[in-house]
Amino acid sequence: MNPDLKRFSIRLVIAAALAALITLLVKTFLPAEWTSPAWPFLLIFFLAVNILLYALYARAKEKKLSNFTNFFMLATFFKLLLYLVVIVLYLLFNREDVVPFVLTFLVYYILFTTLEVRAVSKVSK
Repeated sequence: MNPDLKRFSIRLVIAAALAALITLLVKTFLPAEWTSPAWPFLLIFFLAVNILLYALYARAKEKKLSNFTNFFMLATFFKLLLYLVVIVLYLLFNREDVVPFVLTFLVYYILFTTLEVRAVSKVSK
C-alpha cells in the first residue's frame, strides 16, 4: 500500500470516528427529529468514496501533471454528481428525514472535503 494512501486512510478513519462520536453526542442531547437515522451509512459512504478517490489520485499523479489535473477535475465532477444522486434518491424515499439528512450530509461533506483537499494539495506538489 502506498504510504501516502495509508496515512490518508488513517486520518480519514480517525476523522470518521470523531464525527461518529460527535454525532452520537448530538443524537443524545437533541430531539430525535434533529438527527438522521442514515448517519452511520453516510460516514461509511464518505469514507469509502474518499479513500477510493485518493488511491486513484495517487495513481494519476505518477503520470504527467496534466493528466493528474484533468483526472482531478473529472473525478471531482463525478463525485459531486454521485453525491447529488445519493441525496435525491434518499430524499425521494424518505421525505420525513429531509432537514436532518441534508444537515448531516453537509457537515460530513465539509469535513471529508477539507481533509481530501489538504491531502491532495500535499501530494500534488
